Amino acid sequence: MGTYIFDIDGTISRNGLKVHPIICKKLIELRENNRLIFASARPIRDILPMIAPELHNSLLIGCNGGISFGNGKIISKSVLDRDYLLSIIKLMDNLEIPYVLDGEWHFSFSKTYHPFHDYIRNLSNYEMDKNELIHDGITKILILSEIEKDKILEIGDVSTHFHKDGFYDITPSGNNKHIALKKLIGECKYTAFGNDLNDYLVLDNAEVSVFIGNRDDYQSANYYATIDYIPTIIDFLESKKRSLEQVFHAIN
Repeated sequence: MGTYIFDIDGTISRNGLKVHPIICKKLIELRENNRLIFASARPIRDILPMIAPELHNSLLIGCNGGISFGNGKIISKSVLDRDYLLSIIKLMDNLEIPYVLDGEWHFSFSKTYHPFHDYIRNLSNYEMDKNELIHDGITKILILSEIEKDKILEIGDVSTHFHKDGFYDITPSGNNKHIALKKLIGECKYTAFGNDLNDYLVLDNAEVSVFIGNRDDYQSANYYATIDYIPTIIDFLESKKRSLEQVFHAIN
C-alpha cells in the first residue's frame, strides 16, 4: 500500500470549484490500494465539500498544517495565542483590512466586507460570533488584502503562508503541511501532488513529486502536469509501481 498526498486548490481543484467528478472517481479507485491524505490551506469544514463523500474518511490536513482530521474527528490542532489575536484583530479592524478567522470548525468575518466572505458562506453555515470563536481558539487567520502587510507581519511569532491570489494565512509558529504530515505518517514514503509555495516542503520530501504547473515555478519535481492530466498520471504511477513490484517478486 502506498501513500498519496494531494493539495486541493490549484492542484486537483480549479478556481475554487469542487474537484471534478472524473478526478474524484480516479481518487476513489486509487484509495482501494493506497492511503490518501488531502493537505490544504482550507479549514477542514471547507475541504469536505470540495471532494466526493466517499473520500471524506481520508486523512485531512487543514489550515496549512494547523489541524488534522480523520475518521470523522479532529486528531490534532494548534491555536494562535490569545494576546496576539486580540492585538492583531484590533490592528486589522483599525486599518479596515478584510479577514476570516477560522476555528476548529466555525468561522467569523471582519466587519470590513470582502466577496470571499460570500464564497465561504456558500460552502457551510458554521459562522460564529467573533468573541465566542476567539474563546474557543483560532487555528488560522486568512487575510484577504495585502494592505499594510508589513505592519501585520511584524507582530508576533507566527507562521505565514502566501497564496497566488494575494491572500495570506497566519497560523501558530512552526505550522506547515510537512510538519503535520510527519506527525501523521512518520518517515513513511509518499507520492505528493502540489502547485504552490505552501506545497514545496511536502514535494521536496516526497519519494515521488508531481507539480501541477510549470518547471519555472518549481524545479525539483519528478513530473509536471496540468489538472486535466491528473487521472492519467495517477494511472502511470500505479502502473510503474506494479511493474517494480513484479520485478521484485521475480527476483525473490
